[in-house]
Amino acid sequence: MEISDTVSNLYFVLEYTGVLLAATVGGTVAKRMNFDIVGFAFIAYISSLAGGLIRDAILNDGPAAALTNPGYLITATLGAAIAYTVTLRGKLWENFRFYADIITIGVWAVAGTLKGLVAELSWVPCLLLAVITATGGTMMRDIALRRVPSLFTAQKMTVFPAIISSVIMLVMNHFDLVREGMLAAAIAAPIFAIAVYYGGDRFSFLQTKHIERPLEQKIGDALGTHTDEAEPRDNGEDVTRALENSSDEELLRALRILLQNEVRERTESIT
Repeated sequence: MEISDTVSNLYFVLEYTGVLLAATVGGTVAKRMNFDIVGFAFIAYISSLAGGLIRDAILNDGPAAALTNPGYLITATLGAAIAYTVTLRGKLWENFRFYADIITIGVWAVAGTLKGLVAELSWVPCLLLAVITATGGTMMRDIALRRVPSLFTAQKMTVFPAIISSVIMLVMNHFDLVREGMLAAAIAAPIFAIAVYYGGDRFSFLQTKHIERPLEQKIGDALGTHTDEAEPRDNGEDVTRALENSSDEELLRALRILLQNEVRERTESIT
């Protein structure tokens, strides 16, 4: 497959957008966990570049794009600098993380699919490259932070939108509408993710059930402290402060709620 200059330019715009947003999210996660400058830079870079590095390594088509094109490292550094200088907390952080994540899924799914098409691969490998590119950075970040990768617990918010985006791209390419397909696919993924987020519970096949939640999230629920399901450990400090400031009576009540919720969840998982 040969791509025109217009498609090539659009490709880089989309991929740089993903790199910038992912680096900012990763840097903010590191900042909230009080990492030093080395840890901060590592998390920001791995969040923004790991997916593309894994994809390019699989394709085995020379050095990875992130190593040959300085624009990727410059963009990732800019995103890390934004995270370092701008403090995002509370609702502002939750909204930014959510929308930044779902936007990157779409743009990177397009990038992965286009890479597969350029390598003249069939549809199935193109879908695989789309998923790897879209989720690789987040997965490697979670592994580095010793978390269960969200890839395994939030598939409907990550993998499914990437697949849908890739399918749209492949279908449009089949009709020689590459540029239009790139734009449509990049927009479709976040729309689907938002639809699942706000309306998925209405459909049984879209519901997420029986997922073991982190302990700090369970304790936070029992104490009435808000915890972010997508980034549960980022709120560990909030739960710790709530425990320190709670009276003995409040702790006993929270313990009762925690045990009740645990029994209920395990009972539901059996049935």
